[in-house]
Amino acid sequence: MSSERRTWRASRRRWLALAVLLAAAGYLVAINGAVALHDASEASAANDDGGTVSDFSYLPALRASPWGREVRIWRWRPLRLLAANLAGPVRVGLQVGHLDAEKQPDELAALRASTGGHWDGVDEVDMNLLVAGELATMLERSGIVVDLLPATVPPAYQADLLLSLHFDASPNEERNGYKSAHYRPQRNPNEPLLKLLVDRAMLATGLADDDRNVSGNMLNYYAFNQRHYRHAVARTTPALLVELGYLSNERDRSLAAEPEQLAEALRSGILAYLAAIGRTP
Repeated sequence: MSSERRTWRASRRRWLALAVLLAAAGYLVAINGAVALHDASEASAANDDGGTVSDFSYLPALRASPWGREVRIWRWRPLRLLAANLAGPVRVGLQVGHLDAEKQPDELAALRASTGGHWDGVDEVDMNLLVAGELATMLERSGIVVDLLPATVPPAYQADLLLSLHFDASPNEERNGYKSAHYRPQRNPNEPLLKLLVDRAMLATGLADDDRNVSGNMLNYYAFNQRHYRHAVARTTPALLVELGYLSNERDRSLAAEPEQLAEALRSGILAYLAAIGRTP
């Protein structure tokens, strides 16, 4: 066989191998994109059907399974780590509910008087700040960049996630428990997963589940409403508002008196979420 023919065959094999590699890469990108779209459409359909705030039946299985409708696409760990490194350090935003409310911009001027709940000499904003400070310290020790934000969110704020921290109060001193909400309809596919994992960690503290009292203001929280406000979280940033109990309830108030316990539960939920999406610090 002539050297020219051998060179031609070797060149053809290289081009064929390259074509197969590109086809495989294209297939992997396409199928993962299809799965992401499927997740988003399933979640959207559940919302449109009036599913409850804590209804996670439409979420994909957290563990991969090769059988049934929950089949997930396997993602090569080194590739996920590379993608995480390219995305830069893990960043978490912590909005301290009602902090510096009087400084809200003109578009949110109606909220300048929204100073939060009060009970028996305790101001909600002070409790929000205590928990946020404890949580920020814990996350930073884990290698996470933390932004402590006031009531006004920077325009189109971007991070791996944002938590808005609040406490509740009610004239009914028997009302108690924890609740949370992302914007409805959800703004990205990861918000239900963030809610699920943070809720699990918070309810493990012994706080009751107060999901039945999730309000319209929580579901349409201004800081998550990028359609109407410039000072709102970017659509691609999963965001969750958490109400960490009732200052007006004796049992919840006793937990609030130990902000490090609440902060630890939030930290656990955040780290579980970051691990689930392949963004470990």
